[in-house]
Amino acid sequence: MVKADAYGHGLVEVALAAQDIVDAFGVATLEEGLALKSAGIKKEILALVVAADEMEEAFERGLSVGLHSAAQLDMLERLVKRGRIDPKQANLHIKVDTGMHRLGFAPDRVTEIAARLSEIGVVPKGIYSHLRGRVYSQKTEFMHAIEQVKALFPQIPAHLAASENLDVRTLRFDAVRLGIAAYRGAMTVESEVVESRKIGAGEHVSYGNFAVRDDANTAVVFGGYADGVRRERPSFVEIRGKRCPVLGRVCMDMFVVDTGDFLAEEGEKVTLLSPDIADDVAKERGTIPYTVMTDWRGRLERRYIYDKGAGEKNGA
Repeated sequence: MVKADAYGHGLVEVALAAQDIVDAFGVATLEEGLALKSAGIKKEILALVVAADEMEEAFERGLSVGLHSAAQLDMLERLVKRGRIDPKQANLHIKVDTGMHRLGFAPDRVTEIAARLSEIGVVPKGIYSHLRGRVYSQKTEFMHAIEQVKALFPQIPAHLAASENLDVRTLRFDAVRLGIAAYRGAMTVESEVVESRKIGAGEHVSYGNFAVRDDANTAVVFGGYADGVRRERPSFVEIRGKRCPVLGRVCMDMFVVDTGDFLAEEGEKVTLLSPDIADDVAKERGTIPYTVMTDWRGRLERRYIYDKGAGEKNGA
């Protein structure tokens, strides 16, 4: 899965690096899928959230579409019957709602959906559902849906498991949608100290009325909420391997941290995120690693290390 800018890692860069080791790519939107097409990606690209009025363009550009609503199906029938698309162009995967109640057809409608596709000459490329967690009771509903579709399309592949369920072999079916598990340990976010100073007990830091209780060594770090540093519940950073808590409010362009028993130097490296601290950063922010990975934006420069010792490549 490379949706949401490849979980914050860079949609095109990740896809180009991974295209020789995966069978297909998954994205959320038409725009994401078209960006991969423009980058020269040849593998199947499944777009999961395509509006009915976007389907014609999706099929024309060679994308696969997640079919999850009556509006989409009605549009597909109109496009085929009016000769706007060749039914052989209509690559789609049927989405079944097995209990998450987010997208998809109810299991008892799958026979009807399959029949309507068959009537217009569309052969689905897959059937899938989404688990709401490690809740395996949904598997029974999914298997029932598969049986119904296979009555008309006996060779249809099925996929259900994602990162959270990869260890359960009975959920893997014909394919798995590898998401966050593909990115763990890949991202490090660094900045630098803009300025440092000692302040006395009772002195204020940043906007508002926050004051330190004791004398403190502080450092101003470049990067603020315009760049993805959380204004609410900000997380610690590391300087010289020491965890430094944020003092006061995070500003648009910078924030202040307490460096404890040392005074940082101007230009010194600051680690905001790394594989070693990712889970703790998420916990301190009161969120999950997905959020932390996708938060970064604004004035960041991306650098990609493709192979150990192979050097770096600058990104956007």
